[in-house]
Amino acid sequence: MEIDQLVPSLPTRKGAIITLFQGKPVRHPYARLADDVAHARALLVGWNVKAGMRVGIFAPNSYAYIVYDLALVDLKAISVPFTDDFAGLLNRDLIDKYDISLMLLAKGVRHGFGDGDTFVALIDAENGDVSALPRAPYSHGDGRDDLCLAFSSGSAGGLKGLVISRKGAELTLPPVAESINLGHEDRLLLFLPMSNFQQRNMYYAAIWYDFDIIVTEYTQLYPAMKLLQPTVLIAPPILYQLIHTRFSAPESKNWRRALIGGLAALPLGRTLRRKIAQFAFRELHAVFGGKMRLLISGMAPLNRNIIQFFERAQLPLCESYGLAETGSLTYRPAFSQKHGSVGKPLAGVRISFEADGEIIVHRENFLTRKYFQCARGENENTFIAPGRVATGDIGQLDADGYLYLLGRKKELIVTPGGYKVHPEMVEGELNACEDIVQSVVFQKPGLAHLTCVVVPGQDRSDDAVRRIRRHVESAMAGKKIRIGEVKLAVEPFSKENGMLRPNLKLNRKNIAAKYAAA
Repeated sequence: MEIDQLVPSLPTRKGAIITLFQGKPVRHPYARLADDVAHARALLVGWNVKAGMRVGIFAPNSYAYIVYDLALVDLKAISVPFTDDFAGLLNRDLIDKYDISLMLLAKGVRHGFGDGDTFVALIDAENGDVSALPRAPYSHGDGRDDLCLAFSSGSAGGLKGLVISRKGAELTLPPVAESINLGHEDRLLLFLPMSNFQQRNMYYAAIWYDFDIIVTEYTQLYPAMKLLQPTVLIAPPILYQLIHTRFSAPESKNWRRALIGGLAALPLGRTLRRKIAQFAFRELHAVFGGKMRLLISGMAPLNRNIIQFFERAQLPLCESYGLAETGSLTYRPAFSQKHGSVGKPLAGVRISFEADGEIIVHRENFLTRKYFQCARGENENTFIAPGRVATGDIGQLDADGYLYLLGRKKELIVTPGGYKVHPEMVEGELNACEDIVQSVVFQKPGLAHLTCVVVPGQDRSDDAVRRIRRHVESAMAGKKIRIGEVKLAVEPFSKENGMLRPNLKLNRKNIAAKYAAA
């Protein structure tokens, strides 16, 4: 696949981009998309945008976002999609800081630009006089390979800037598409922000492999799934956690689980099992639209309870592991019994380990060429040699070549007695409790014990709380460190309350700050 061939290939493609407008589906065939991209390209050229210029974009997911993104790719301009971290911060100072020549916005976006700022254009409305700012050439780039600049929240919460490689995008995408067997009959749903490059890379794949994509905002995810019936969904673990909490219940109260559990011992084929599960879990299947072929989770390992729940429901939930720096690295197929693993390395990926267990990835080309914004020394500590990236993750391979993640190197807790604890490992054991949706373990300064914050399930009764506390005690039995405090979260972790980062991963710093004094 070559990124430069995306736009020229559009008129020959038969797929489409599908969006929701006022609750109704709108189909935008790729052939029509070609005309819309050509129109946007002409506007950009008229606004004095040239190859190599940086063009910022801040807008919600939409058809217009895709049109302008593809027009920038075709022009070989360097797009700079700003994430939600920049909401309310868009102004002339930000434009100057990142050498932006033109800023593309949606008409409903809050910003600090004035009427005289002619370097600002709307992607979903008519524009008056627009003219890109003259900027010096991007001095730290590679005009032949730089595709765009991207921002990532980073595991420690700091905002990183990444230079996305054109060659890296071309070479890291096919192993993903081939491992999940994307084909013309598929309909992939995208709902995470388009400022996340992995999302844009997937609609590049949709065009290249010629299948439909559904594009929506996360607030419209459930209506979009029910109405538009996707066949493939890529989502963070939090979505599957929320659905598991909504549809699961204690074993004695859930006739579906009893039915499926009894059938598990019978020699039934996969097709018959799926039909029975579709009946028993018909409300759950309906949430996903009834046509789902593959559910994909990434960003963090899934709770085993969630995996087993989806297996009982015969919904094909698989896992992938990757980084914005490296692209996708591994894949664990649905219904694999390697629970807790994120799968085997994809084609072209080799994994080794440092003495402390840190995962080192070996690959011909990575998705990210380097950081353009990071902490001191982070470029050297991550991109350690040509074809080698240090992930910051601790892991191990089993005898069959499946990768298991143990935790983030930076999240390691070292007790006053020198005992080392990976909080993610402890949380994995705690989350095995049916009454726990999520847990976060941290250590208060100066204390030898750990503190645990638990998001309980739907049952918040005294009995449920006692079960949670007994499970915590059981999980920590025999370990060299104990959990001295168990606190119930006052509300589920979310992006809105600051307990999840914009990429929907846990914001451990904020959670610890909130509950350390509670």
